[in-house]
Amino acid sequence: MQKIATDIQTFERLRQEGFTYVDKTEILWRMANGFRGSQFFIARPRRFGKTLAVTTLRALFEGKREFFKGLAIDSLEWDWTPLPVLHITMNDAQRRSVDELNSAWRSILRDEAVRNGIKLREDVAAPETFKNLINDLAAKSPTGKMVLLVDEYDKPLLGHLERPDVNDFRDALKAFYSVIKSTEEKQRFMFMTGVSRFSKVSVFSDLNNLNDLTMDASVATLFGYTHDEVRANFAESIHDFAIAHKQTDDEVFADIVKWYDGYRFEESAAPVINPVSLGLCLKSGKMNNYWSTTAMPTFLIDALKRHPLNFATIGVDDTTLGAYEPANPKIETLLFQTGYLTIASFAQIGAIRRYNLKFPNLEVENSFVTQLVGAYTGESSDRSSGFAFDAIKALYAGDAEAFADTLKLFFRTIPYDLTDRQNEQTWQAIVYAVLRLIGVNVGAEVRTATGRVDMTVEMPGHCFVVEFKLDRPAEEAIAQIREKGYADVFAGKDKPVSLIGVSFSSEKRTIVDVKTETLGASAFKILSR
Repeated sequence: MQKIATDIQTFERLRQEGFTYVDKTEILWRMANGFRGSQFFIARPRRFGKTLAVTTLRALFEGKREFFKGLAIDSLEWDWTPLPVLHITMNDAQRRSVDELNSAWRSILRDEAVRNGIKLREDVAAPETFKNLINDLAAKSPTGKMVLLVDEYDKPLLGHLERPDVNDFRDALKAFYSVIKSTEEKQRFMFMTGVSRFSKVSVFSDLNNLNDLTMDASVATLFGYTHDEVRANFAESIHDFAIAHKQTDDEVFADIVKWYDGYRFEESAAPVINPVSLGLCLKSGKMNNYWSTTAMPTFLIDALKRHPLNFATIGVDDTTLGAYEPANPKIETLLFQTGYLTIASFAQIGAIRRYNLKFPNLEVENSFVTQLVGAYTGESSDRSSGFAFDAIKALYAGDAEAFADTLKLFFRTIPYDLTDRQNEQTWQAIVYAVLRLIGVNVGAEVRTATGRVDMTVEMPGHCFVVEFKLDRPAEEAIAQIREKGYADVFAGKDKPVSLIGVSFSSEKRTIVDVKTETLGASAFKILSR
């Protein structure tokens, strides 16, 4: 069987033990050869191979050519003279206090000093220790320069977003990483990875010398696998999967694309497939949701409770998409940088650059809405699935009243203190997430010639138009659907259309009134007259 690694992120071990390695060394060579600069940063979601790329660069600069035999870089011009490498990984550096974080940093630096045969100068603050070690490694180098690799630089801070001490951790990271710029002349190459890209006024205020490749087309496929790479490197496993499931290889690949593809890290770049999820799928022989094995970070859930999103229409400009201030993060930016959303489309009008975002694939959407429904409602997955069964049964039957009844029963169980932000968007976001959870073709804020429909649902034999009101009667919602001709969005479908008006109470924090009206397949056009 083909050896596929899903829990090994060390380049040398992958090569030594014969695991499949998708060759990215030509892209890394273009970064490391000095033609575009020497100090780089890139942000990518978790489970995309950032650590593998960092360890590949470490082996490259340590001159371990034997591990690169047969790879693209082996035939390219490269000086294989070993250089000292300082490899700092923050994967395990989340701490409860800044003092504990500084101790963790000193421990990491001490281990790296031992690995490089350097006697560390102790009894100084972590930033000073960092600076001393860089200078000592450069002094040891045959060229007078060393290599600095920082993996998951933001891990110590991510657990403190939306918390009172976030600025303390931000300032600590700023002080520590400021050493990178002050010792720039000692570095032959520097590469930093992370999940988040913070604003220039926070952690990166002293790192304006970094070449930010996060949305650079030249490295857009460095992390993740393109379609061609999957077909070339995993053909054997795909074929075995196809035989086991009585499918063709092309059918299996189409399912892989549906489940794990769709990540786009630059507007013109090819989409890429999540490497860890793909590996787990091929190893287990099951198309499954592997993203959910790691829970959604608490800071995302907290942010979504305060700032609910309409996931059907998320549009942001390039400044919002690019970076954020840790003390005031934008939820759209967080979701993009953590991999829950990706670029769906892009438009530029004059100097304005606008991105539309979406869930990248079935795996992420399923994982996201499952956790989000639980966060919004406080309900267990069993309770949510019970509602889901009743709701989907009513929708398939075209029974608007039964569907409205399930909504009312469901919302009565939502905790009173769910959110401190009460508006129509809050409740619309909850309904949208619940319907996406049960696999319904649901649209939100659907544009029409006369306005925006709050929600539409299309089933095989029936269509629904839903309008929400807060502290206003449900009948007013029905009247708006009629007056605006919202049902016209289903013109030509030749299906019955049900109108549903839903009234939420900010005082009771639940649905207090629902009105429904069902029209025949040919009758709904009268609404626009």
